[in-house]
Amino acid sequence: MRVLEDWLDSYLKYVDDTEPAKIFHKWVGLTIIAGALRKKVSLGLGRINVYPNMYVVLVAEPGIARKSQAIDFGHDIMTQIPEIVVSADATTKEALLDDLEEYAVDEQLPDGTPLRHASLSVISREFESFLGQKKENTKMLVLLTDLFDCKEIPWKYRTKHSGTNTIPSIFLNLLAATTPDSLASCLPTTAIGGGLTSRMIFVWAEKKHKKVPRPSKSPEVLHLRDLLIKDLYLISRIVGQYQFSPACVKEWDNWYMNYEELDNNRLCKDPSFNGWYSRKPMYILKVTQCVVAAKNSSLVVEWKDIQKAISLIEEVESLMGRAFKAVGRSLVANEVDLVMTLVKNYKYISEKDLMNMVWKDIDSTKFDNVISTAIRQGNVKRMYKGPAGEGGIWYANAEWLSTQNNRNVKN
Repeated sequence: MRVLEDWLDSYLKYVDDTEPAKIFHKWVGLTIIAGALRKKVSLGLGRINVYPNMYVVLVAEPGIARKSQAIDFGHDIMTQIPEIVVSADATTKEALLDDLEEYAVDEQLPDGTPLRHASLSVISREFESFLGQKKENTKMLVLLTDLFDCKEIPWKYRTKHSGTNTIPSIFLNLLAATTPDSLASCLPTTAIGGGLTSRMIFVWAEKKHKKVPRPSKSPEVLHLRDLLIKDLYLISRIVGQYQFSPACVKEWDNWYMNYEELDNNRLCKDPSFNGWYSRKPMYILKVTQCVVAAKNSSLVVEWKDIQKAISLIEEVESLMGRAFKAVGRSLVANEVDLVMTLVKNYKYISEKDLMNMVWKDIDSTKFDNVISTAIRQGNVKRMYKGPAGEGGIWYANAEWLSTQNNRNVKN
């Protein structure tokens, strides 16, 4: 019998009195559930089986939103369930395959059908350490891309000394953290927009949830941790295939038929995400399995479960362009990001002062390209008069300037 009404809601309550951004805690919680389910469950979609594994990457500036701390709280819970196998933070392609092969287990489906699978969760607090530098990580990028779909047939690979090795049905789940600069350093431009990145959920946060000098370790918090561990164990025992209820079938079919991956009104308009949008329906179904498992051990999916999964995805969707833009194909992506942040913080700043702040990273020639890009994006306005009527060239944050103009009109 489950103790908690909803495991994910309870997990968010457990970590509420900590500093990491709430959206980080939310996706750590979902990844934990996915890791507990493993390849023992899937969602039947006609001829297709969708598994609950996810590739989730938390992205924020260094020390800002407490990425690693969010992972640590979740990792502590995961390691209490022996069945959830977690791989090393930094590894190689060969070591990852060895882990998958070593931890393969035999299960039995409810109808008595034997199931041999290799389910593994990778936890990486420094994603670039796991992938390696972009000059050397092509093999790892290709491997992660190949393993994402959790194909049901055994996976074969060649080794230098053992010939061909075979790994039974693979389930790979990934939770990682990185900064925008580190993400740019480990992902080649050819990987951006397609391949591996179109299979990832980039979770962006700009600030921590709140300041907490001493995160509570009260008896109530420790008791809730025990309950989370007990219910996560029960989640790890779920076996079988999720199926839509009859009413849910109609709602899903209607939603899917009306879904347009190239919709001009989609939440993230960055064309680099076109590949990701083609996989959005599949990700909704992955998250849906975690949503249902968080509540009970039933294998029936209702439309409200899918609606909750959609809302979880769209919360990330509205911010992921900010995370991905930091990688950017542009040679001045990081510099544009820096200038827009400075103008946003100062609201109104002279070109002279702005240049004095960035000259070590941006020379005058590059600055013209950077500021022109920021202006064309609509984030920065060029002015020829300062706030007190001073002459010269000034830059204003577009959103702040619009607010000021509206106030002046009302007055």
